[in-house]
This record gives sequence, C-alpha cells and structure tokens, in this order.
Amino acid sequence: MELKVDMPSLAGQNVDPATFQRVWDRVMPGQAAPRSDTSIPDTALPAVPAEPTPPPEEIPPVETPPAEEQPPVNPEQPPVPDCPAPTPVPDCPQQTQCPDCPSCPECPACPETPEPIPGPTSPSFCLGEASQGDSTRLEELMTLARAGAATGQIMARRASGPCAKALSALACDHRLAFRRLSAAYFLITGTRYSPKCAAPALPAALPLALRQQFLWEQQWEHINNQAAQSTADPCLKELYLELAQEGAFHAGTIRSLLEQMG
Repeated sequence: MELKVDMPSLAGQNVDPATFQRVWDRVMPGQAAPRSDTSIPDTALPAVPAEPTPPPEEIPPVETPPAEEQPPVNPEQPPVPDCPAPTPVPDCPQQTQCPDCPSCPECPACPETPEPIPGPTSPSFCLGEASQGDSTRLEELMTLARAGAATGQIMARRASGPCAKALSALACDHRLAFRRLSAAYFLITGTRYSPKCAAPALPAALPLALRQQFLWEQQWEHINNQAAQSTADPCLKELYLELAQEGAFHAGTIRSLLEQMG
C-alpha cells in the first residue's frame, strides 16, 4: 500500500523535506518515499521514536597533586632536659655618681638611713605634770572654799526654817568644792594640801552676816573666772567655771533671803 504525503503542506508546516526523507528511510527501509501529492492519515503514521540526546562530553576529573609526605611522628620523643637553675645576679656595686643626672657637678646627699617622719605632738593630758603652774592658784581656792563652808555652817546655826536650810546647802556646796579642788591638786602634784584657816569673824546680827557673805560669794565667782581664763588645762578650766557659777547662785540665794527678811 502506497502512502501519500503532502510534501507541500509539510513544507508549510516548517517540516524540512530532507529531514523527513532521512527519518522515512530509517523507519521504512526498502520502501520508496511518498510523493508530494499523497497524504498520510494521522492514525496510519507510525510513531517516530525520539532520537536520544547525545550525552554531554565527559569532563575529565581534575587530578589533585599528591600531598607532600610528612615524616612519621616518632611516639617516643627523647626527654627534654631540665632548664639549669638561674645564676644569681651579684649585688650591684655602690655607685659613686648619681645615675639619674650624670651631668650634674655634684649629687645630692643621700643619707643611708632616712630621717623618721615627725609624728604628732604629744597631747597635753589634763590634770598632769604640765599643769604644775596651777598649784598655787589651787591652794588659794582650797583655802577660800574651806572658809566659805565654815561661814555658811555658822550662819545656818543662827537662822531657822527655810533660811537655815538654804544656808546649810550653801555650806555643803563649799565643802564639795574643796574636795574637788583637793583631788585636782593631788592629781597634778601627787601630794595633799590642808589649808589652815582661822575662825571666821561675822557680825552678830544675821542680816549683816548675810550681807558680808553676799560680797564674799561675788569675790569667789570673780577669782574662779580669772583662774579659768589663765589656765591651759581643760579639766581645770571646766572646774573653775563650774565653781564660778556656784558663787553667782549663792549670791542670788543670799539676796533672796534678805528680801524675805525685809
């Protein structure tokens, strides 16, 4: 049976007649190719196997140069010898010239032993030997304190009621002042002082005796204030100021008693 293929129509369908002839000879060997005026039905045309795609050219593998051979590691290494002990450095000789300023004509004097740094001055302890200059003033005040205590005791015996009680307290304050002054004197000098006082001479009338004691208490206050200003001992200064305040208080008490008697 002769097949008819429309060659002109194949040419219109972008089919190369030469290619068709080559494929025909491969599929239908020994048979004449159809004429240009014949047509092949779609069902009668045998399937043309697809030509296999030629494999890509094989790229030859890149030859890696052989790695340099490393010398075999000997597991048994010779022992490392111990480092010798460092040689002691000899003491540097004493330099006769100043290393920092060789151009100086003379090196500054460098004493071998540094001078000690002076420490703070020794504190002046209160009621110590540094207060020896207050011993005379203390003796004077102890004599006055004992005289004031004796005078107050005499006036308390002459009075009665609240007046006697107030004068007894005045005498007690002066006795306490004497003991405080005596203790300070002993701490400074290391000895005891016992003043010898004559018996106080008082007017017979109590108001006149109170008037005389009023002036005495003001004098006591003044002497203690002067002693506080002249001493360098902080403890003595505090004591003197407290005794001066007591003198002012006693003067005010006597004045109040005289006001009540009037």
